[in-house]
Amino acid sequence: TMKKDEKTFHEVAERCTRFSPAGGHHCGCSNATNSTSENVACNNCEHYEPNKVCTLDLYEEIVANHHL
Repeated sequence: TMKKDEKTFHEVAERCTRFSPAGGHHCGCSNATNSTSENVACNNCEHYEPNKVCTLDLYEEIVANHHL
């Protein structure tokens, strides 16, 4: 089964090119390197939905590609 915990949310978000902090207070770019690292997590992203984690379906792809 797909791991869905805080550590994995953070690791996936750090690798996600579409990460965008929820709340709309980002600088107009969607690169996670510009945000503070502790806030980089899937559940802090505007694409997060509790039932599927990622509305863009990137979560499972990144977990698989990076063997997280």
